[in-house]
Amino acid sequence: MTRAAVVLAGEGGARAGTLDAWLGEEPARQVAEEASALVGRDVAEWWRDPLNLSDPVAAHVEVVVTGVAGYRSLVARGLQPVAVAGHGIGEYAALVASGALPLDQVVELVHWRAELLSLSPRPSCAGMAAVVGPGAGEVARAAVAEVGGWGTLTIAEFDGPAQVVLAGTCEELARARQTVLAAGLDLVRLPGRAACHGPLMEPVARHLGPALADLDWSAPEVPVVPNADGRPTQDPHQLARCLRAHLTSPVQWEATCRALATSGATAVVEVAAVPLLGPLVRQVAPDVPVQHAAGPELPIPTARPEPAIAGPTPTGGQS
Repeated sequence: MTRAAVVLAGEGGARAGTLDAWLGEEPARQVAEEASALVGRDVAEWWRDPLNLSDPVAAHVEVVVTGVAGYRSLVARGLQPVAVAGHGIGEYAALVASGALPLDQVVELVHWRAELLSLSPRPSCAGMAAVVGPGAGEVARAAVAEVGGWGTLTIAEFDGPAQVVLAGTCEELARARQTVLAAGLDLVRLPGRAACHGPLMEPVARHLGPALADLDWSAPEVPVVPNADGRPTQDPHQLARCLRAHLTSPVQWEATCRALATSGATAVVEVAAVPLLGPLVRQVAPDVPVQHAAGPELPIPTARPEPAIAGPTPTGGQS
């Protein structure tokens, strides 16, 4: 079976009924049962209604639980992971899947984290937008420099050579749009997203700190590539440091893709309802085979789509 680097999507991967595809597998059922006991309801039923997934609590917990269920099911069928990474909230799934953190603690933490997002500016006041096109990083840096005096606009995600995500207030994003359009690129707003991975998340991070300090860490079975630095590690102390920085540091997904491409994997397998991270991997490592697993069948090669964005409109997985 493929020695694969496994990637797990973030909030953009939340889809109604995604967990159902895995529930024929015993490892997935066990994950779903444990999660249901923790939240006090049948999670599969909860997530079948797309209206429920408009709630960040439901969406974030669904992404994490489904990612773990899919990972464990594929491993039980013979997949041999050599590394794992999650985009945004998907990092929590990667930490559980690798054995670095227990599922119960992470489900409770992600639930609390999603509730704490109410302390950040509302999407009507602040959010995220993707700079899309060749040279996105250079244009995004120019936009931040142009609006720099305002203080909170920042690069939140280095997703790939043709996609970089900004986070800031709506006024800052509107000013940044002028710079981006003048450079001939597009700026795509990610609707409903909190301005994660930047200074506007500092109040949330402060309140989340005590819960992060109480986590029970173990050395993961395979290297995890954290968002905060994009370097594979099996050191639980380093993983804990990166998770503490997660909400206020940019997602280093381009560096993550490079690390996965040199991890000894023969392919990258994306566990998600639809391909979201695969296009970003291809931007960075076009020669690495990318496979998509939406259910327990053997992962299948994905087509080579145009670059997308980490969410409903572009590619990846926010928060």
